[in-house]
Amino acid sequence: MTNLYNLSLEELTELLASWDQPAYRARQVWEWLYTHKVSDPDAMSNLPKSLRERLRAETQLGVLEPVTVRHSRDGSTTKALFRLQDGQLIESVLMGYEDGRYTACISTQAGCAMGCVFCATGQMGFARHLSAGEIVEQAVWFARDLQNAGKRLSNIVLMGMGEPLHNYDATLEAIHRLNAPMGWALASAISH
Repeated sequence: MTNLYNLSLEELTELLASWDQPAYRARQVWEWLYTHKVSDPDAMSNLPKSLRERLRAETQLGVLEPVTVRHSRDGSTTKALFRLQDGQLIESVLMGYEDGRYTACISTQAGCAMGCVFCATGQMGFARHLSAGEIVEQAVWFARDLQNAGKRLSNIVLMGMGEPLHNYDATLEAIHRLNAPMGWALASAISH
């Protein structure tokens, strides 16, 4: 199955064109993914039922499986452990601040090859690079939760597991997608 978060807008347009869908349908799906942050094609209410059914049958709206989600005692921090489709585990953290900002600290790799002695992830060793979609989906997961609470993700840092520049191409694609002008900009600033 195709993970929709792994597709650029152009690739999504090509996929839907191969299904005999007009180009504007790709922009609609993109908006549902990134503006509304839906987790089920059935929620894409302005799409024909037949297209929603095909999306459900042939694609995935993400691949992250939450294993554990823990909140700090004061509720300002949420740490999520996700399982990827191949069984690898990654961690992401959402940090809330008193001034109303929310920052997602997301991973770019499962493990890390740098081997820094002061870093627990570095001591784990390297498993694999994350795809652009797996990187983006971590931010979307937190943004969806915040949106449901009437809040907004304001920043993203690439300081989770892995070294972002070691996974340069996927990291750069994820940054472009997180700041895409069409549909939404997930965060007002991305730091790394």
